Amino acid sequence: MKCAEQDYIELACLFNMPILLRLRDGSEIKGTAKDTSYNKQKQECIVLHSAEGECSIALNLIALMQAQHANPHFSEIRFSKSLATKNNAQ
Repeated sequence: MKCAEQDYIELACLFNMPILLRLRDGSEIKGTAKDTSYNKQKQECIVLHSAEGECSIALNLIALMQAQHANPHFSEIRFSKSLATKNNAQ
């Protein structure tokens, strides 16, 4: 994951944003971004609090992150192997 992409993950965690993550396999997870951590495979993850409890999602599995509430930082970030694109919530 590129540094610019990591910045959006960290912003979501810093502000405990409710987000939707769309994974590369097409599945979606909604929750509140809480922190980043590493799993047993030493992959960097985002920690979410969801209706099912706490879960960790490896960052390299994320295709899209969407803010569930308007904020000045981002509305939707599409992750690729080389860059992130940003749509501002205006």
